[in-house]
Amino acid sequence: MTLLSGQDPTDLPGGRSRSATAWGLNALGIVIVGFWFVKNGLELQLPVWVWVLGAVALAAWALREFGRTPQLLVVAGVVMIVAGSLTVVATDSLMIVPVIVGIVLLGANLRVPVWVAAVTAVGAVVVIAVCATIEHASIQFVLGTSGGLLLGVLIGFSRRQFRVAAQRARQAERDQQRAQLLADRSRASRDIHDVLAHSLGGLVLQLDAVEALLEAGRVDDATKRAGEARTLAADGLAEARRAVHALRDDADAETDATPDAEPDATPDAAAVPDPTTTADRATTPDRTTAPDQATRTTGADVPDASRASRPSTDPVPDRTDRTDRTDLTALVAAHRSFGGTIVVQGDATLAALDEAHRAAVVQVAREALSNARRHAPGRPVSLSVVRDGDAVDVVVANPLTGGGQGLLGMRERVEELGSGATVEAERSDDEFVVALHLPVDRVAEHEADAS
Repeated sequence: MTLLSGQDPTDLPGGRSRSATAWGLNALGIVIVGFWFVKNGLELQLPVWVWVLGAVALAAWALREFGRTPQLLVVAGVVMIVAGSLTVVATDSLMIVPVIVGIVLLGANLRVPVWVAAVTAVGAVVVIAVCATIEHASIQFVLGTSGGLLLGVLIGFSRRQFRVAAQRARQAERDQQRAQLLADRSRASRDIHDVLAHSLGGLVLQLDAVEALLEAGRVDDATKRAGEARTLAADGLAEARRAVHALRDDADAETDATPDAEPDATPDAAAVPDPTTTADRATTPDRTTAPDQATRTTGADVPDASRASRPSTDPVPDRTDRTDRTDLTALVAAHRSFGGTIVVQGDATLAALDEAHRAAVVQVAREALSNARRHAPGRPVSLSVVRDGDAVDVVVANPLTGGGQGLLGMRERVEELGSGATVEAERSDDEFVVALHLPVDRVAEHEADAS
């Protein structure tokens, strides 16, 4: 019976159980006790008050099992204990059963304070002891009934502890799910920031370059820059959509993450975009001519066009040979295409790192280069990738300083790697230096897998 269980996951807060088997067993218990109560009452010719109190106790037991409100269940439990305790001696301990059931009910009910359940159980013992003294019952009778009540107390409080533990487990699971949700949202907001900062910042630089080229009379080069700007805006829109989908649940993501339709034709990089179709084309990125996602330098604050220096008016370099997005060479090429100057030292291909750590290095470098264009436009930038046997260190230095959500984002990305990976961004003399440190064991693991 669930009366003796203590670990019934179907229990209701009031002490009942949703199990049909439990309901049947309790109903059977009521019938059996009621049968013997009537039989013994007729044989022993019990007084009327015993019949009344016994019937009340049994009715409360039935109400306890089939009642609907928590308050009614508590009242039923108290009535069972009081009425049953007064008739235990008169019925030769038969009515101890509803008393025990009532004690279990109150002890297991989380809405009832522990002290109330304990006081009620002690009161039942006192009432039975007083009745036994009046009826001159033996001490063995008192001890036996007290032992039964103690059993009910133990069962009730064990069920209470089980319910408390189950509630705590559910709360811990909800807290864990909430923490995971907040972490996912934080990552998604970081990605959205990267996308918007790169797309809008790069778009401003490209449009500044178009203006400069038109002023210089270089219409062809200006047209190429305009094509670059359109492609950058379209790609930024696609990336923003993918980042927003990360905030939705799986069902919405499956519905909304349908790839955009492929365009019917590939726009010529040297052709002036048709103003009547620009809006439509911007919402459907052209993957046949869009630069690889590795060339994006995300993470910086949106550049202020009034503060940015005039970009280079050199012809736009060909971007068709860009490499994988976890390769610094593509990132360097993108920086130079935006008019930046960069000096590279070391292995920019990051061949010694695994995919996850290459991606982290590229993200940190992307953020640093984007901040350099934002806060020190036109100034030279140095990028160093060094492996000294103990670690792989990546250092990006540029004049002046940077800030914003991008630096926080790069720190969060590196922290996700764990194993001692760190990133520092600070002023050193007249430069702002971003330094990434990766433990050598990550490199060794990758090389072992490759071999």
